[in-house]
Amino acid sequence: MNYTSKQFHIHYITQYTLIVKANYQYDKLYVLDQDNQLLLYMNFESHNPSEEALKLLSLPFQNVYVSIPSHTLTFVPDDLYQEVDLEKYQEFMENPAQEMNRTSIDFLQIQAFYQSDVLLHHRWKTLFPDAKFVPEFKLNLLQARQFIPLKGEVLGVVFDDNSADIYLFINGQFKFYNTFEIVSDDDLSYFILNIFDNFGIEGKVNKVLYSAIHADQSFIQKLRTYSNELIEISASKPAVSLDDESEDYNKSYLIDLPTCE
Repeated sequence: MNYTSKQFHIHYITQYTLIVKANYQYDKLYVLDQDNQLLLYMNFESHNPSEEALKLLSLPFQNVYVSIPSHTLTFVPDDLYQEVDLEKYQEFMENPAQEMNRTSIDFLQIQAFYQSDVLLHHRWKTLFPDAKFVPEFKLNLLQARQFIPLKGEVLGVVFDDNSADIYLFINGQFKFYNTFEIVSDDDLSYFILNIFDNFGIEGKVNKVLYSAIHADQSFIQKLRTYSNELIEISASKPAVSLDDESEDYNKSYLIDLPTCE
């Protein structure tokens, strides 16, 4: 279901912020105004956009933030990172000939190296040449920060259509992050139990965090079996709802994406 507020006016488009989450299945768009009011949410097939979506993407948005899938994600602690070793890090990328990106995650004191999907990057860069591309893994870790205690295990799961990012903290320390293809709750169990086995976790973790735009309830129920405390991550500063219909979208975790720039 899509949503458009009556307060959405094309002649104010240069003052609006467009937030995009894109992959090869669906594109999800949020439009907010200067007062952080949610004006529009749209979800459409990437290869078969509606006429309404095409019209929206032809508008001259000035403030655009885009999240696309990342590949070959590698983390290096700050105390081990040396700029002179960048060529060595490049060799470990999935495609060493492709450009490598780097971002700092200060509260973890790590540098993250990754590659972006070339075709998706080209598509959105062509549509919006000044768009800012923000790696969603950074958003996920920053949003988890307030829920990480100094003692205990915290498992995080971020659902995205047929995949999920899963991360793990133990005793306040960052231990694991990876992306898995997940179609059923059995897939979800398989990958979580493998992580538990690799890190010696027995039974349940102290907390499970999850983020999703629309998560299958069977996935949520499955997550409940791995912890006594299940927490949904939502935007730290939710968008302002202009009507009851927008309540379904204004707390989406993706609304925080611009804060990771």
